[in-house]
Amino acid sequence: MPRKVEQFGQGAGEKMPMRGLLTCVFVWRMVEAMRLDSARLVELRDQLRMRGSRASISPGSLPESGPSGLPSAAVRAIVLRVSPICEVLYLLSVADGREDTSELELLRGAVRALTDGALPTHEIDGMLAFYAAQLRERTRAERLEQVAALLSADRNDAEAAYMLAAAMVIADGEQESAEHAMLSELRDMLGIAQARARDLLD
Repeated sequence: MPRKVEQFGQGAGEKMPMRGLLTCVFVWRMVEAMRLDSARLVELRDQLRMRGSRASISPGSLPESGPSGLPSAAVRAIVLRVSPICEVLYLLSVADGREDTSELELLRGAVRALTDGALPTHEIDGMLAFYAAQLRERTRAERLEQVAALLSADRNDAEAAYMLAAAMVIADGEQESAEHAMLSELRDMLGIAQARARDLLD
């Protein structure tokens, strides 16, 4: 495993640089007050899939990587900050036992939205490879519990993760029972009451 992804999912206490924080606020506002069948949720899904389907390169304005090849400190702080949300989406994408192109596009699009396009495609793929490696060593339930524990410490993170997870459930236009079950399980782990979840999805 490349050194640059060894610690993904850690550093939950680190603060996100302002650019990444503003992007998370933007995504959060987009997903407020939606239902799984709402036009707005479908629009979010389509926008994320479109963003995830395109190859990307590192923005030229980013600071250069260090000698180790790791991203700059600012970029890495963003990655560590959003990794729990991204891993939740990955776990949902494989909940039905298969990897779907539309779900992968949505996942990549979500990473790009949450990091304000700071990561090139190969860095995103490195994150996904790390999540896959974690699943080879631990069960899905164990990983979900770990990342949900990180997210539940912040209400905005928890609710944003839940809403993006809802978009993932409809990523391929089909709503699998396994994915719905995991979404409900995630809601409980995040400490989101049913009434609040209904408000978020309506």
